Amino acid sequence: MDLVNTEQAEQWALMAPTWVEMEGRLERTSGAVGRMAMDRLDLRPGERVVDLGCGTGPTTVELAGRVGPEGRVVGMDIATAMLDRARQRAAEEGVTNVSFVHADVQAHQFDEGEFDAAFSRFGVMFYADPVAAFANVRRALTPAGRLSFVCWQEALANEWMTLPAMAVMSATNAPPAMPEPGAPGPFALCDPDRVRSILTGAGFATVEVTPHNDHVTAEEGDIENFAGSALRVGAAGRGLKDADDATKQKAYDATVDALRAKVEGGVVRLARGVLLASARA
Repeated sequence: MDLVNTEQAEQWALMAPTWVEMEGRLERTSGAVGRMAMDRLDLRPGERVVDLGCGTGPTTVELAGRVGPEGRVVGMDIATAMLDRARQRAAEEGVTNVSFVHADVQAHQFDEGEFDAAFSRFGVMFYADPVAAFANVRRALTPAGRLSFVCWQEALANEWMTLPAMAVMSATNAPPAMPEPGAPGPFALCDPDRVRSILTGAGFATVEVTPHNDHVTAEEGDIENFAGSALRVGAAGRGLKDADDATKQKAYDATVDALRAKVEGGVVRLARGVLLASARA
């Protein structure tokens, strides 16, 4: 693998086992909005698609169904543990028109024009040089190729992330470490103007960025499981990485209490904000 984004490769190698273990829980926060971004591609049978930052492969498998057996989908990720699970998923579901590549998208040697479309569900916010990465993706598309991805809006638009992070802060008396604005991380592409600038700078045309806001929901009876999962990923997970058991318990209790305080009609609703971005090669 040609690798330039070494810091993110190291981080995702550490985080991948947790992502694999929690893939079902994480799907509830990303599945629906991922399909919205996928719909924007209007895929047709026989097309060739690259899935950028494919993770454990649910989107790659869904893309494969949309292009049919005569189409082809390549899932790319920087974490080998994610790709191992993706290959297992495809085998279990009998999907044969997919392949998976361990790659740093910014440096990968694509064949020019080898794909009709590029897609990503929360996999494009981690590039060290996003203009270079997207320019590389554009070269991999045909002249009529399309790009569509979904990324997070700012933290304040995503209560499902900030609520557990605030609980961690109350338990540790320190704010969770956050990347610098624009640095690789979940909120690197939260500014629509920056997304437009990056894609235009990478050579894309007809760039559209549309905010979408809704909610992540949890049943009242699932609050404890939801809290436990929320504290293992993102800023909350980073804030508790070196914490002792007592501090972790304090953060868990605070998260559960905060979630219970938001129950209405037996359901907790936490704000979720994303950007749906699309462009033409």
